[in-house]
Amino acid sequence: MQETKHDSQTPSAPKLFLGIDGGGSKCRVRLEDGSGLFLAEATSGPANIATSIAQAQESITDAAVRALMYADVPLEKLNTLYVCAGLAGAAVPSALSEMQQWQHPFARLDITTDMHIACAGAHQARKGAVIIIGTGFCAGAIDNHQLTEFGGHGLLLSDGASGAWLGLSLVRHTLEVLDGLSSSCPLNDALLQYTHCNTAIELTAQSINAAPGYFAQFAPLVFSHGHEPLGKALLSQAAHFVSRYIDHLQQQGYSRICLMGGVAHALEPSLSKEHRALLTPMQTPPESGALQLLRHRLGVEL
Repeated sequence: MQETKHDSQTPSAPKLFLGIDGGGSKCRVRLEDGSGLFLAEATSGPANIATSIAQAQESITDAAVRALMYADVPLEKLNTLYVCAGLAGAAVPSALSEMQQWQHPFARLDITTDMHIACAGAHQARKGAVIIIGTGFCAGAIDNHQLTEFGGHGLLLSDGASGAWLGLSLVRHTLEVLDGLSSSCPLNDALLQYTHCNTAIELTAQSINAAPGYFAQFAPLVFSHGHEPLGKALLSQAAHFVSRYIDHLQQQGYSRICLMGGVAHALEPSLSKEHRALLTPMQTPPESGALQLLRHRLGVEL
């Protein structure tokens, strides 16, 4: 976990803690005081630093300001916040290095991966694994404070079963329909209506340079048409992808496995009964895990 700080109060007595879960679609934060009392939660835009450093910084600052406002704390307290941010893309060295150069407005900012805070929160420092399925896909496991990560290589290289993968797969199939290679179905029609596109040229122009979040917005269409052949096929492929990771984590000795993320809940019914039986509920959400890591780093006990 990397740290940058602008000291405005002593590390031994920080007054406000902020835990951040920054993903590809949104940034969630939890604000607590020094005794662990919950003050506020807030949400803002995307915070994947591998996609856009500037967007992530804007989302983090916006969420922090919102949390202070919701807690009725003066905005002047922004520079007193002790912050731990688990960010999508933080496993990419170049993105992490650039993010560490940020002249942030906080007293201290520790940066780690979204997987690290997810594992810390889900298993309360015990041995366990997490599979996160949201805009992207990643998996990880923690054992004696040692984190191992799997997947999470981005939409171009991996991220099967993610919201972005489901949306991209739907766009690809719809382009085949528009090119006359496949038969149309209600799911294709729903995508074309959603995007206001009528031709392959229009859909390509809209999609060709799009970020993962663009494709992830189409995932709900796949789930709402999951009873149809195309939707069923895409969800089956996604479930198979997730099942392989569950099997791998089990083989590595992780008996506690949590399925998390915006897409996870909707996809879970597509898993086999055997694989669903292997899943366990998370203890606390990732933003709470970020606060746990921060307090451990500062040596602060509640």
